Amino acid sequence: MSLVLKNITKSFDQKQLFSDLSFEFNSSGIYAVTGDSGIGKTTLLRIISGLDKDFSGEIIGGGFENVSFCFQEHRLFPTLSAFDNISKVAFKEETSETKAKVKVILERLKFTEDDMQLRPEELSGGMRQRVAFARAVLKNSNVLILDEATKELDASLADTVLEIIREESEKRTVIMVTHKESEIEKLGAFKINL
Repeated sequence: MSLVLKNITKSFDQKQLFSDLSFEFNSSGIYAVTGDSGIGKTTLLRIISGLDKDFSGEIIGGGFENVSFCFQEHRLFPTLSAFDNISKVAFKEETSETKAKVKVILERLKFTEDDMQLRPEELSGGMRQRVAFARAVLKNSNVLILDEATKELDASLADTVLEIIREESEKRTVIMVTHKESEIEKLGAFKINL
Protein backbone atom coordinates (compact mmCIF):
# COMPACT_ATOMS: atom_id res chain seq x y z
CA MET A 1 0.00 0.00 0.00
CA SER A 2 1.39 3.40 -0.89
CA LEU A 3 1.22 6.49 1.28
CA VAL A 4 -0.64 9.49 -0.11
CA LEU A 5 -0.87 13.05 1.22
CA LYS A 6 -3.81 15.02 -0.16
CA ASN A 7 -4.05 18.80 0.25
CA ILE A 8 -2.41 18.89 3.69
CA THR A 9 -2.71 22.33 5.27
CA LYS A 10 -1.27 23.01 8.71
CA SER A 11 -0.79 26.14 10.77
CA PHE A 12 1.11 26.45 14.02
CA ASP A 13 1.12 29.51 16.27
CA GLN A 14 -0.52 31.60 13.53
CA LYS A 15 2.18 30.53 11.05
CA GLN A 16 1.19 28.43 8.05
CA LEU A 17 3.57 25.48 7.64
CA PHE A 18 1.90 23.79 4.65
CA SER A 19 -0.81 24.80 2.25
CA ASP A 20 -2.42 22.15 0.03
CA LEU A 21 0.65 19.88 0.24
CA SER A 22 0.04 16.76 -1.85
CA PHE A 23 2.45 13.91 -2.49
CA GLU A 24 2.30 10.22 -3.32
CA PHE A 25 5.05 7.94 -2.02
CA ASN A 26 5.98 4.65 -3.67
CA SER A 27 5.51 1.50 -1.59
CA SER A 28 9.30 1.27 -1.30
CA GLY A 29 12.23 3.66 -1.56
CA ILE A 30 13.81 6.43 0.49
CA TYR A 31 12.47 9.97 0.78
CA ALA A 32 14.49 12.69 2.52
CA VAL A 33 12.49 15.61 3.92
CA THR A 34 14.71 18.69 4.04
CA GLY A 35 14.37 22.38 4.78
CA ASP A 36 15.36 25.04 7.28
CA SER A 37 14.83 24.58 11.01
CA GLY A 38 11.26 25.37 12.04
CA ILE A 39 9.86 24.81 8.54
CA GLY A 40 7.70 21.85 9.68
CA LYS A 41 9.68 18.70 8.89
CA THR A 42 8.97 16.96 12.19
CA THR A 43 5.38 18.22 12.13
CA LEU A 44 4.89 16.59 8.73
CA LEU A 45 6.24 13.29 10.10
CA ARG A 46 3.87 13.54 13.08
CA ILE A 47 0.92 14.15 10.72
CA ILE A 48 1.84 11.12 8.59
CA SER A 49 2.17 8.93 11.68
CA GLY A 50 -1.18 10.00 13.11
CA LEU A 51 0.31 11.77 16.15
CA ASP A 52 -0.82 15.21 14.94
CA LYS A 53 -4.46 15.31 13.88
CA ASP A 54 -4.83 19.11 13.86
CA PHE A 55 -4.62 19.69 10.10
CA SER A 56 -6.88 19.76 7.09
CA GLY A 57 -6.53 17.40 4.16
CA GLU A 58 -6.27 13.64 3.99
CA ILE A 59 -3.62 10.99 4.64
CA ILE A 60 -4.05 7.58 3.01
CA GLY A 61 -1.84 4.76 4.27
CA GLY A 62 -0.54 6.61 7.35
CA GLY A 63 -1.42 6.36 11.02
CA PHE A 64 -0.12 4.27 13.87
CA GLU A 65 -1.10 0.91 12.37
CA ASN A 66 0.90 1.57 9.18
CA VAL A 67 3.89 3.54 10.49
CA SER A 68 6.89 2.94 12.74
CA PHE A 69 8.65 6.06 13.97
CA CYS A 70 12.12 6.79 15.34
CA PHE A 71 11.85 10.19 17.03
CA GLN A 72 14.61 12.70 17.75
CA GLU A 73 13.81 12.11 21.44
CA HIS A 74 14.51 8.46 22.19
CA ARG A 75 11.26 7.67 24.05
CA LEU A 76 12.51 4.55 25.77
CA PHE A 77 10.83 2.89 28.75
CA PRO A 78 13.06 3.71 31.75
CA THR A 79 12.51 0.42 33.60
CA LEU A 80 13.20 -1.84 30.60
CA SER A 81 16.60 -2.98 29.37
CA ALA A 82 17.82 -1.95 25.93
CA PHE A 83 16.86 -5.43 24.70
CA ASP A 84 13.36 -5.34 26.23
CA ASN A 85 12.75 -1.79 24.97
CA ILE A 86 12.82 -3.37 21.53
CA SER A 87 11.52 -6.89 22.14
CA LYS A 88 8.47 -5.91 24.23
CA VAL A 89 7.52 -2.92 22.06
CA ALA A 90 8.31 -3.78 18.43
CA PHE A 91 6.41 -7.08 18.40
CA LYS A 92 2.84 -8.00 19.28
CA GLU A 93 4.18 -11.06 21.06
CA GLU A 94 7.65 -12.13 22.09
CA THR A 95 8.91 -15.41 20.67
CA SER A 96 12.32 -17.02 20.32
CA GLU A 97 12.28 -15.82 16.69
CA THR A 98 11.55 -12.17 17.60
CA LYS A 99 14.19 -12.25 20.36
CA ALA A 100 16.72 -13.56 17.85
CA LYS A 101 15.91 -10.63 15.51
CA VAL A 102 16.49 -8.16 18.36
CA LYS A 103 19.84 -9.75 19.20
CA VAL A 104 20.96 -9.68 15.55
CA ILE A 105 20.17 -5.99 15.01
CA LEU A 106 21.67 -4.92 18.34
CA GLU A 107 24.88 -6.83 17.61
CA ARG A 108 24.97 -5.21 14.19
CA LEU A 109 24.66 -1.85 15.96
CA LYS A 110 27.68 -2.77 18.13
CA PHE A 111 25.91 -3.74 21.37
CA THR A 112 27.55 -6.39 23.55
CA GLU A 113 25.47 -8.91 25.55
CA ASP A 114 26.09 -6.76 28.65
CA ASP A 115 25.03 -3.57 26.83
CA MET A 116 21.74 -5.20 25.89
CA GLN A 117 20.83 -5.56 29.58
CA LEU A 118 21.42 -1.90 30.46
CA ARG A 119 18.49 0.41 31.17
CA PRO A 120 18.19 3.74 29.29
CA GLU A 121 19.72 5.77 32.13
CA GLU A 122 22.84 3.61 31.86
CA LEU A 123 23.18 4.08 28.09
CA SER A 124 24.97 6.88 26.26
CA GLY A 125 22.94 9.16 23.99
CA GLY A 126 24.21 7.31 20.92
CA MET A 127 23.25 3.94 22.43
CA ARG A 128 19.74 5.19 23.21
CA GLN A 129 19.52 6.45 19.62
CA ARG A 130 20.46 2.99 18.30
CA VAL A 131 17.90 1.26 20.53
CA ALA A 132 15.14 3.60 19.30
CA PHE A 133 16.25 3.05 15.70
CA ALA A 134 16.31 -0.75 16.07
CA ARG A 135 12.83 -0.72 17.64
CA ALA A 136 11.41 1.29 14.73
CA VAL A 137 13.10 -0.95 12.16
CA LEU A 138 11.80 -4.16 13.74
CA LYS A 139 8.19 -2.99 14.04
CA ASN A 140 6.24 -4.45 11.15
CA SER A 141 4.92 -1.47 9.17
CA ASN A 142 4.49 -0.22 5.62
CA VAL A 143 6.22 3.09 6.39
CA LEU A 144 9.38 3.67 8.43
CA ILE A 145 9.84 7.26 9.62
CA LEU A 146 13.22 8.41 10.90
CA ASP A 147 13.77 11.86 12.39
CA GLU A 148 17.55 12.55 12.44
CA ALA A 149 18.38 8.85 12.96
CA THR A 150 22.16 9.35 12.85
CA LYS A 151 22.33 12.59 14.84
CA GLU A 152 24.25 11.20 17.83
CA LEU A 153 26.33 8.55 16.04
CA ASP A 154 29.97 8.42 14.99
CA ALA A 155 30.78 7.88 11.29
CA SER A 156 31.11 4.09 11.49
CA LEU A 157 27.81 3.58 13.30
CA ALA A 158 26.09 6.11 11.04
CA ASP A 159 27.24 4.07 8.04
CA THR A 160 25.75 0.91 9.59
CA VAL A 161 22.45 2.73 10.17
CA LEU A 162 22.45 3.98 6.56
CA GLU A 163 23.09 0.43 5.36
CA ILE A 164 20.07 -0.83 7.35
CA ILE A 165 17.96 2.05 5.99
CA ARG A 166 18.91 1.07 2.44
CA GLU A 167 17.89 -2.55 3.14
CA GLU A 168 14.58 -1.48 4.66
CA SER A 169 13.82 0.76 1.67
CA GLU A 170 13.69 -2.32 -0.57
CA LYS A 171 10.71 -3.62 1.45
CA ARG A 172 8.83 -0.46 2.44
CA THR A 173 8.68 3.32 2.26
CA VAL A 174 11.35 5.07 4.33
CA ILE A 175 10.84 8.78 5.10
CA MET A 176 13.70 10.49 6.86
CA VAL A 177 14.61 13.93 8.05
CA THR A 178 18.30 14.72 7.84
CA HIS A 179 20.40 17.86 7.56
CA LYS A 180 23.28 15.85 6.11
CA GLU A 181 23.41 16.19 2.34
CA SER A 182 26.01 13.40 2.28
CA GLU A 183 23.46 10.95 3.70
CA ILE A 184 20.90 11.84 1.05
CA GLU A 185 23.51 11.28 -1.65
CA LYS A 186 24.78 7.99 -0.15
CA LEU A 187 21.23 6.63 -0.01
CA GLY A 188 20.13 8.00 -3.38
CA ALA A 189 17.07 9.38 -1.59
CA PHE A 190 14.33 11.35 -3.32
CA LYS A 191 14.48 14.83 -1.81
CA ILE A 192 11.35 16.63 -0.59
CA ASN A 193 12.28 20.22 0.23
CA LEU A 194 9.75 22.01 2.43
